[in-house]
Amino acid sequence: MGYALFAQRKLLLNSQLNEAQLQQTQRSNEQYALATQRLGKEQQLSSLQASQSNQLAELYSQLANLGKEGNLSDSEYEQHKDQLNSQIKTLEEQFQGAIDEINRDVYKISVNEKAIENEVKRLDTMVSVLQQQLDAVQDAEGKAIERSIPKYAGL
Repeated sequence: MGYALFAQRKLLLNSQLNEAQLQQTQRSNEQYALATQRLGKEQQLSSLQASQSNQLAELYSQLANLGKEGNLSDSEYEQHKDQLNSQIKTLEEQFQGAIDEINRDVYKISVNEKAIENEVKRLDTMVSVLQQQLDAVQDAEGKAIERSIPKYAGL
């Protein structure tokens, strides 16, 4: 292979290698951003669940203490009990809707994360192959130069 061909091949491989490394870096950054986003959603979910537990515990406590109040008539007791049960049901439905939405978001993010992870793995392989090809061309070029030295030096 002539020196011009070696140079041309090295230039092409370097260009491909740089492009693959750039894509690899971009995908890794996207993967990091998605992981950060997923962790944020998971923290949001934990916070929401803690809030739900506290609010429901308060309502259940009020419901339990309702019967201990001796100054309520039966109709007032039933009215307060129904009101608290309604609040509990509404709160549970609101929280479940919010939890479902967060879980959907986490799932979508996880699917995107997995796709990008696969792309990063593919790019890792591509970078390795291109680096090996570049090394092989450089080795071949070096050997060709070594063989040509005696020829051109008159040895």
